[in-house]
Amino acid sequence: MSFDLAIDAEPEAAKPEGDFPPGTILVGRYQVLQVLGRGGMGSVYLAEHVEVGRKVAIKVLLSQWSQTDSIVRRFRAEARTASTIGHPNIVQVFDAGALPDRRLFLVMEHLAGRDLEAELIENTTVEPPRRACSIMRQIALALGAGHRAGIVHRDLKPSNIMLVPQPDGEAVKVLDFGIAANTGLIVAGAERITSPGSLMGTPEYMAPEQATNMPARPTFDVYAMGVMLFEMLTGDIPFSASNAFELLAFKLNRPAPSVETRRPGLPPALVQLIADCLATDSADRPPDGDAVAARLDAVLQDMRRETLSLNHKSGPTSPGAGPDAQLPPVERLVPPSASASMRAAKPTPGTTLAPLRREAPRARTATVALALLTVLGLGTAVWLLRAGPEDPPPAELAAVVPPAPPAVEAAPVPKDISAPPPATPPPADPPVVEPPPTEPAPPLPEGATARPTAKTGARPGSDAHMSPRCQRVRTSAEEARRTQRWAILRDYSRQRECWASAAEARKLETKALMELGDFTGCMSVGKGLKDQEAQGWLKLCQKRIGG
Repeated sequence: MSFDLAIDAEPEAAKPEGDFPPGTILVGRYQVLQVLGRGGMGSVYLAEHVEVGRKVAIKVLLSQWSQTDSIVRRFRAEARTASTIGHPNIVQVFDAGALPDRRLFLVMEHLAGRDLEAELIENTTVEPPRRACSIMRQIALALGAGHRAGIVHRDLKPSNIMLVPQPDGEAVKVLDFGIAANTGLIVAGAERITSPGSLMGTPEYMAPEQATNMPARPTFDVYAMGVMLFEMLTGDIPFSASNAFELLAFKLNRPAPSVETRRPGLPPALVQLIADCLATDSADRPPDGDAVAARLDAVLQDMRRETLSLNHKSGPTSPGAGPDAQLPPVERLVPPSASASMRAAKPTPGTTLAPLRREAPRARTATVALALLTVLGLGTAVWLLRAGPEDPPPAELAAVVPPAPPAVEAAPVPKDISAPPPATPPPADPPVVEPPPTEPAPPLPEGATARPTAKTGARPGSDAHMSPRCQRVRTSAEEARRTQRWAILRDYSRQRECWASAAEARKLETKALMELGDFTGCMSVGKGLKDQEAQGWLKLCQKRIGG
C-alpha cells in the first residue's frame, strides 16, 4: 500500500516527531500496536480500542500541520464527509479530535490489502473486463452515495482505491475525501476549502472543465471513473503528454481515443460507457455514480448471459468459457506505472508514447494554471499559486495496512469471474534476451491478458540500466522518493537491473522499507551498505526492532 504524502511546500520545521511506541494509550481508549507508515504530514498507527478490542487505523498529523488552517479544515472535512455518506465502499471514520499536544487525529477502519495503483504497477497483466467492471461498479456505488448527499470526491485516482480481500470475494474502498466538495454549500456561496485559482485534483484523472476551477459537480468523478476503467483495461491512460500543459490542452480540444483501439474485442456496451464517461462536454457524460453503476450492472449481466450461453453450447467444463476468454492478448503500451507518471511526447495517431515522470505537486499546480491561461485565453486572469504551508496539496495520509510482498497467486477476484485460459505475455519494449529459466514459469492469472513485465533478466551493472525503460524507472523512483511515496519507491528500486550498481538500488529500497515501518526488511536489504546515510537508517531500523 502506498502512503500518498506529497505536499507543495513543507515547512522548515517539518521534521519527524517522536512516534508513539507500542502500548501507548491515546485519548484514553486506543492502544497503539505499531506504526503503519509515516511521511511529511504525519504518521498512521495500527491501534486497538481498549474496551471493545476493535483494531483501527489512526492518522496523526504533525504539529505544524495541525495548526495550519487549510489543513485543519480539510482534515475535519474528511471525517465529516465519510461519516455523512456512510457507505460500505467508503472507508469508515469512527472518531476524530485533538491530542493533548494539539496534534489532530482521525480514527478509521483498519484495512488489510493494497491500493489499485500498486496493483497496476506490480501486475504483469491488464485486468480482465469482468474484474475491471466489478471493481469500478463498487467505486461507482460509493461515489453515487456521495453524489446523492451532494458530495463530489474531486481527486479520484487508483491510489485512492483500496482492494481488500474478503472470504466472499473482494471489497473495494474509496479513500481520501479530504478535498471533497459539498455541492450544496458551494451553490449557496459558502467558503470553499480550495483557494481561488488553486486546482484540486490529479491532472491525469481530472475532467477538462475541472481544470477551469468550475464548481464541483458529479461529472468530475464520472470522468475520473472513465480514465480508471480505460487504464485497467489497457494499461495506459487515454491521453499522453509531456506535462500538464499539453495534457489539459488535449483534453479540452480533442475527443478521448476509443478504448477499443487499444484493446479490441471488448463488449460494445462497455466501450460506449467508457466513451460517454470521457466525453469532453460534461452534459454528454452519465450524470453521476449511480448512473455509471447501473450501466455497469447491465454490462456484467450481458457477460454472465454470454458465459451461460457458451457453457451451454460447449459444456460447463470447457476451459476459458466466457467473454473474457474471447479477447486476444493485449500488450501494455507503457511500463506498469501509468498512474505514477506523465507520458512523454505529443500524441499523434498510431503513436505509442513513452512515460515521463509526473511533476512534483507544486510544479504540477503551476503548470496546470499556466496551461489554462494559454488554452482558454484567460490573459487577464489572476492565479493565486500558493506554495506555502497555507495551501498544501490534497494528498492525505491513507489509513491502510501496507501489504505483504506480492504473492505468486493472482489478486483476489469476485466469485463470478469466468476462467479464461492463460495467455502468453508479449516481449517487453525494449526487448532483452533472458537466459532459459531453470524451472517452469508460473502461469498468468486466469482471465488476464498479457502485458510486458517491468523486469528483465539483465544484471545490475550491465548496459541494461541505460535503456529508455530503465531511465524512466529511475526517474519515477526519484519522483517517488521526493514526494514520499514509499511503497512506489520500494517497488521501483527492486528493479535492480535499472541501476548502475546494486548498492544504489538497495539504498533506495532500504530507505523505503524504513519509512514503511518494515524494519526487519530494512535491516535485511541494507546489510553491508557502506554509505553513511544508509548506515544511519540501519541504526534506526535496528533500534526499532529492539536490537
